[in-house]
Amino acid sequence: MRSDEFMNAEDVARYLNLGKNTVYQLAKSGKIASYHVGRKLKFTLDDVEAYVASTHHAPSNEPVAHVTFDTTGEGEEGLVKAASFGELQGTPFVIAGGDAAADMLAGALNEAGILATRKVCGSYTALVNLYAGDADAAVVHLYDQASNTCNVPYVRNLAPGASVVVIRLYGCEQGFIVQAGNPKRMTTWGSLLREGVRLANRSKGSGSRVLLDEKLRSMEARAESIEGYDSHYKIGSDAARRVAGGVADVAIGTERDIRGISGVQFVPMQMEWVDLVVRKTPESRSVIKRIKELVELDRFQRDINTLQPCDTSRLGAIVYES
Repeated sequence: MRSDEFMNAEDVARYLNLGKNTVYQLAKSGKIASYHVGRKLKFTLDDVEAYVASTHHAPSNEPVAHVTFDTTGEGEEGLVKAASFGELQGTPFVIAGGDAAADMLAGALNEAGILATRKVCGSYTALVNLYAGDADAAVVHLYDQASNTCNVPYVRNLAPGASVVVIRLYGCEQGFIVQAGNPKRMTTWGSLLREGVRLANRSKGSGSRVLLDEKLRSMEARAESIEGYDSHYKIGSDAARRVAGGVADVAIGTERDIRGISGVQFVPMQMEWVDLVVRKTPESRSVIKRIKELVELDRFQRDINTLQPCDTSRLGAIVYES
């Protein structure tokens, strides 16, 4: 997507992992610049990213958006009912990552009276931000082929010497997004190497891109031999739409990425775990305690389960600490 290309409210909602009602309220308040094209409300990627940047660096006396989650199933796509704007004071607790669970956590912390903001980026970048001190926590899903595990190997390598705790959130399947009927018969990772298979690839730093690169390395395959490997879509649904439109044959993503997109289907390939990595500091100690309490609530588990078919059996478990 070009930076000046128009997006509608649904595109922005997918990009920010929010609901359309939230996007409309952000536009109404002027927090995201918007434009009326005919009777439609439109946005540009530049303006959306400017809003994201403003939430990272907003002065502490600025109102911070936080999300109220709908547990009745009647909200936007069963996830978000509305957004409210509080006047919470203090230094914000910054949660980096691109998964919707990060928005849920930020919203839950704000509702609990703890000022929290979001830094929207891929899982790999989120960990780098945490190590650099630009984020207090990171929601990540990063698969390691050598150990057949997720996240902890990357925490050890990308945040060496850092004192952290890794809290399990949920497990879900990553896989192939293909055209309906799977005409290219994409059933193995080796299928990507067939001649004529076109890939809509995810951006560097995203969990889906890391998974693909780990699988290609395990096969000792040359990535540049795959048509479309150098493409980079920030949003899973964008890559899925390229498949639906016949521009590509396959994308890497989750079942959530194909919601509302016709002409595609999901082929599960690899179970992954989504975890929360929190930097341990004297200031974050009370926040970590509150997070543990929040994720154990039945309400939070119900909200997680609205994302997509997932495994919440270890929600809240500490899987690594240093």
